[in-house]
Amino acid sequence: MSSQTMTEQAPMNHHGSSSPVEPSVNDGRNTTTNHTNNDSTTTTTTTAAALSLQELNYSSSSFHAICKPVTLTMILSALAVIYIQEPNTRSQQEEAYTSSYTVWSTSTASDGSGGGIGKNVGVSLANSLIIVCVICVMTFGIVLLYKFKCFKCLMGYMMLSSAMLLGFLGAELLRTSVNTYELNLDTLSFYACLYNFGIVGVFAIFWQQGGIPTYVTQGYLVMTSVLLAWQLSFFDEWTTWTLLVMLALYDLCAVLTPCGPLKALINVMSRDDSPGMVPGLLYEAQLPATTQRPNRDGNNASTNNRQQQQQQQ
Repeated sequence: MSSQTMTEQAPMNHHGSSSPVEPSVNDGRNTTTNHTNNDSTTTTTTTAAALSLQELNYSSSSFHAICKPVTLTMILSALAVIYIQEPNTRSQQEEAYTSSYTVWSTSTASDGSGGGIGKNVGVSLANSLIIVCVICVMTFGIVLLYKFKCFKCLMGYMMLSSAMLLGFLGAELLRTSVNTYELNLDTLSFYACLYNFGIVGVFAIFWQQGGIPTYVTQGYLVMTSVLLAWQLSFFDEWTTWTLLVMLALYDLCAVLTPCGPLKALINVMSRDDSPGMVPGLLYEAQLPATTQRPNRDGNNASTNNRQQQQQQQ
């Protein structure tokens, strides 16, 4: 009886009360859960820190990759504008380009008595606005052609414009260089150089399956921008400065604003069902092989694909 009674009694705590003692298994589970949560928090923090470092490395590499061609284009454009000029025919070239690309002339606006500067600023702003509007409309046209997959029309237009730019503007630049520095170049060699320069340029920009090195394509894209900048330098002083400011503002709006044409083009190209990129439409900058682009999930994707940046056309 006594042994049976002792067996049926509840265990006593150290205070002498008869409340049951909780088993120690729950304490072990709570400790294990706390350790698991701490480890998970530490892993998440480490992953976020590593991801931020990878993003910083990727961003700096992208900036460096696109900064080199932009800097080279600016330097070559400045050198071409300064050193490839004919002082004797400079005024004639300015009049020819002004009459071709502008609606109002600043010279007539300053003929009146008083307010010459204000009239020149107004006329140059109006001319620059017209030029920027034409560029904007043509850029939206390119976006629509790409969106609706009219690749034959888009490729034909871009190849024709690149061939004319490299051929005609290249010929004008070469002719001015020959006359300025009195180079010995016969007519046959002159046209042979232009022919090779234009044909190789079109193939280098638009035929990317022929084994042409990437630096050749990038060099022709830079030369295209230099030729265009050299041509724009023949405007009068008022139109040149106002056009420079208007183009800078247009580039910011076209790339950064949601309704910008270049922003829309990038959004269309980034879709999963989007067609392949049209050659020569965007400038392609090669990132270092060791640079990896982080995904949103925290995994790294190989960046052997070239980063596509805005072409300066």
